[in-house]
Amino acid sequence: MADRPLPTPLVYASSKQSSPSKIGSRISADPGKLGDPLKHNAPLDRKLAVWDNMNRSTLVDLDVFEDEVLWPQDKGPFPEPTERAKRIATEAVQSLFYPDGSATPANNISEDAIAQMIVRKVINGVGLPNKHKAALSQSMACLTDGSLSKVDAAIYSEDQLPADGRPDWTNMRLFIEFKKGGTRHDPFDDDAADGQAESWAESRKKVRGQLLSYMHGVFLYQHRSGVYSLFINGPEFRAMRWDRSGVLATRATNYAKDPISLLRILWAFALLDLVEQGSDPTAILLSPHSAEYKRMDLWAKENKALDMPHMPNSDLSQFFPHTAASGTRDPPQARSAPTPRSKAIQPTTPVFEFVRKKFRKSLVSDWPRHKLFVGPDGREFLVGKPDFHSKSMFGRGTRGYVALDLRTGELVWLKDSWRPFYVGVEPEGNYLATMTADLKDRLVVPTVIAHGDVGGQCTFASTFTSPKTSRRDTQGGPICDVRMAGTKRRYEEYVSADTTDTVEDQLLTTKQGLCHLVHYRIAVAEICLPLDEFQCGAQLLKLIENCITTHRDAYEKYGLLHRDISTGNILILPRVFQKNGKATVNWHGLLTDWELAKYVPRDNSRQGVQQSERTGTWPFMSVGYIQNPEWPVVVADDLESFFHVMLYQSVRYLRHSLASMATDFVKSYFDTFQLRNDGTQLCSNTKIRTVNMGKLEHGGDLLEFFTRKDEVLSPINDFFQEWLALFVERYRTASELGERDVSLESEDEDGFFAGYDDDGNEIPFDPRVATLKVRIIATELQDQVSLPEKLRDHTATLDLFRRYRTTLMWPRMDKVGDQVSKEYDPRPHVIAARSQVESALVQASTEGSGLSKKPRLDPEASIHRGAPSDKFVVITVVRNNYELFLL
Repeated sequence: MADRPLPTPLVYASSKQSSPSKIGSRISADPGKLGDPLKHNAPLDRKLAVWDNMNRSTLVDLDVFEDEVLWPQDKGPFPEPTERAKRIATEAVQSLFYPDGSATPANNISEDAIAQMIVRKVINGVGLPNKHKAALSQSMACLTDGSLSKVDAAIYSEDQLPADGRPDWTNMRLFIEFKKGGTRHDPFDDDAADGQAESWAESRKKVRGQLLSYMHGVFLYQHRSGVYSLFINGPEFRAMRWDRSGVLATRATNYAKDPISLLRILWAFALLDLVEQGSDPTAILLSPHSAEYKRMDLWAKENKALDMPHMPNSDLSQFFPHTAASGTRDPPQARSAPTPRSKAIQPTTPVFEFVRKKFRKSLVSDWPRHKLFVGPDGREFLVGKPDFHSKSMFGRGTRGYVALDLRTGELVWLKDSWRPFYVGVEPEGNYLATMTADLKDRLVVPTVIAHGDVGGQCTFASTFTSPKTSRRDTQGGPICDVRMAGTKRRYEEYVSADTTDTVEDQLLTTKQGLCHLVHYRIAVAEICLPLDEFQCGAQLLKLIENCITTHRDAYEKYGLLHRDISTGNILILPRVFQKNGKATVNWHGLLTDWELAKYVPRDNSRQGVQQSERTGTWPFMSVGYIQNPEWPVVVADDLESFFHVMLYQSVRYLRHSLASMATDFVKSYFDTFQLRNDGTQLCSNTKIRTVNMGKLEHGGDLLEFFTRKDEVLSPINDFFQEWLALFVERYRTASELGERDVSLESEDEDGFFAGYDDDGNEIPFDPRVATLKVRIIATELQDQVSLPEKLRDHTATLDLFRRYRTTLMWPRMDKVGDQVSKEYDPRPHVIAARSQVESALVQASTEGSGLSKKPRLDPEASIHRGAPSDKFVVITVVRNNYELFLL
């Protein structure tokens, strides 16, 4: 099946104001997302992947798969194998399953015997077209694969066939998994009464986890629009095609009785060209002998003459000997670099040393390097191993790279992802270009170098649907139709190119829960540091204020709302600050990842849903949005998310009274949710209580932040309380607290400074005018403007930040090491909890409650509210570790 560009994106029609959040994003997020990456553990990771990817499968009959997936009818008649190939395949299969001409199939044939027969006698024995061969790899993993996945076999081009018994994820064309047979080894259920293709049985989930792991490996090492695979389970097989929206799988077919059915799939696949097999033609695999491959090694080498320090206030005079005295700010990545004089040398433009180090780290030995084409003019970038990649097989599949721009010789940031492809949903690059178009008043957001959809590559599984009713003959009787299992509706059947209005219930994502996606790449100039590298509480305050200012300007000037504020989307941008003939480093907060942004009406008119689901970052979502997911996200929700981000970073890295309980605090506040048995999901009690009562505490103990001396409280306590008061009023709860002041001994003055000015420079501490005032204010503020009004825009929030940033004395040494345990591995507990969740779902379904064994991913399904239930399922997570209780 060749990927073809669609004339226009699909139209999504709904009466809702906000796309619902996907349930999987709340209860099955990457366990290592909020902390240090966890070590690979294949059994655990596969079990987690199974939950992430439930309800993503569509079962089709074999002839439907042949004619509409593997070999569409516009390619001509389905190709038939040669008579010689049929004879060899038939003899090989029957000699194993029907030895000595017996009419009764043999029992207990081993998995290895099946694998040897299929690979050596069928695939390699018949001589597939275009020199395709298969290799076994059951026993050893790829040396660069941290997951240690050992896929049983794969098909390769003959000149790329591995000879070491290891899977070659970079070059495999189709992978094959073998099992000895039986229902317990089959990941799919052809006869499920509720139509759910995936089975919840433990043994079957285990196999599905294996398949997902192998798919993740192919998509991670290669650049793909889709991947084919075979699942051979004893005498039966399934053919599959995977993409970022889901998987199309055939119903089980008995190839022992009909060997040609399996051979036809193999033969047709071998006749497909690389693009039809799912390869991305806009990603060129580099040979280690090529000039571009070697150029990457040269650009990665340390260069003391060009590698600048990146810490705040570092002197950059040697790199900028003729700096201007105008106080201009000039990010090195934003300046155009001179074209290198030769491909054999590095460019002469200075670069922050951490940027080159990141690029050097990406050039892992034996990891594939690619040349990627970005944008309508095909701008070229060289990349190695991704600096970041999504753990989930389905969805946006984001990968981030430090890339070499071949046009300028600069190191830049490149993001490869799959974005929702619906009318009204714009690519991230459009938003960024809008916000930076005015050079005099440009926002501090990533600077777009190139961006665009990739080669018209759209997800294919999202355009399949399973008919709900059968056709009937003229007498009204049912017609037996072998194509009822699944059919692909052509795009023209959905909507014409100029369609703008649709009926309310016309759902154009054709399978429940499958989002229609298009491949997208964007390259930006800025390469940043993660937020957790902030140096002290005052600096954290300044970095987040920078991002709130950007958020305000985007909203007020361009009508854009970010809608995904999280710790991963707030970065540190080192910049060159030039003043009085001296160049130094200045850190600025950068709000990135605007892919979920949306234009909002200025007149508060009703907004329409433009896509089937909206994902976000669960720990930082506002209580208001979680409680009312059908409501559109507003400014107050994003501002509350900023609060949760700052609290999260502070609890992990600043000195405070609950250091020994930091892990438990993160567990109870950020990574816990409650699942009501009517399907409604609520965030943690701790989070709800905090924004309603205005108290930062855990287990009855008050959370207090300290300066270098434990007996001295930090001004961040007051700051949090005043900021929290805004949200307390939003949720209409007030709490009266006391007030106290603390004096600071003069001998400690050297350990403090008076915050940051607007340029991010430290303000010297003057004891004559500054005091360390520790005050917990009353939450009922007596202002003429009500607090809910204050959260309708950014004014009150930014005034609070500026007041605290510039007028109080802040400690320099209040940051400590990560106080969340690095030894804790949440995955076993996550898996145990999910098993209980599944049991609760099945039990609730049996009892006739609102929950169902099948996750409610229908984008048009309303949230069931109704009367309060007497039963809750409370799921608790420690860094996404889930524990469940029935109350």
